[in-house]
Amino acid sequence: LALLRAQRAQLDAEHAEGKLTEAEFEQARTELARRVIDESAPLDQRVRDEVSKRKEQEQLLIHQSRLAAMGEMIGAIAHQWRQPLNALSLVLQNIQMQYRVGQLSEASMQVMQDKAQQLILRMSQTIDEFRNFFKPSKQAETFDLAHAIQAAADILEGMLKNHNIQLDIDCPADIHLDGVPGEFSQVILNLLGNARDAVLAINQPQPRILIHAKTVGRQVCIDVEDNGVGIDESIMHKIYEPYFTTKEEGKGTGIGLYMTKMIIENNMHGLLAASNLEQGVRLRITLPISNEAVSIA
Repeated sequence: LALLRAQRAQLDAEHAEGKLTEAEFEQARTELARRVIDESAPLDQRVRDEVSKRKEQEQLLIHQSRLAAMGEMIGAIAHQWRQPLNALSLVLQNIQMQYRVGQLSEASMQVMQDKAQQLILRMSQTIDEFRNFFKPSKQAETFDLAHAIQAAADILEGMLKNHNIQLDIDCPADIHLDGVPGEFSQVILNLLGNARDAVLAINQPQPRILIHAKTVGRQVCIDVEDNGVGIDESIMHKIYEPYFTTKEEGKGTGIGLYMTKMIIENNMHGLLAASNLEQGVRLRITLPISNEAVSIA
């Protein structure tokens, strides 16, 4: 194409100097235009093919991320249900024991029935929480930051308690963001999952995860910190690459942080940055506060 542009410039110069008749100039210019089109067509096709290939790869990564998150959810449901299932088993045992010794009164039966109903309701609510989390809606909206963080924390509540991991959330009320709430909750879920793995990796005797949010002007900074194993500085620049993971074989997909960065920076126009603490890691999300919320304020 560069050669054709040079030939076009030479053609214009020769025409200006009177070396070519109008007919010769028009014929030569037409021939050059045809050659430009012929040369450009394969390049355009290659560009279209590359764009299509990248979209397919991105959709594959999104699908894999969703499957990984669903696997995480199944484990979380098991932890969430373990306590109420145990409690429900005790209720049934109490009913049987009281019946055997002749102490099963209508009043005690009503108490245990109410207790069982509460446990079943809690299990049903857990399913609703998970179902809402995986709603396929991609419609952006203004949502409450504290509520979105808590939704993700509730999903992992049982799993964190099972490992005696303390989770502290410090998020002011009435901070609103623009985006897809489910996507943002997935971001928090990814970061909490990584923090959990980090504290378990070194058998931290007092494992702790902190989520802290604060406003700075018209932005909000959300820090997710843990007191687990840090990130080797030599690989810090690689942690967002797809399929890169520091976890053992079979324990990490390598797409969690990639998807997190894509959601934060591409979909929500923010920034995601990692840094080591004296002990542990801080993942900082910086996002613009909703314009709608700012205008209301």
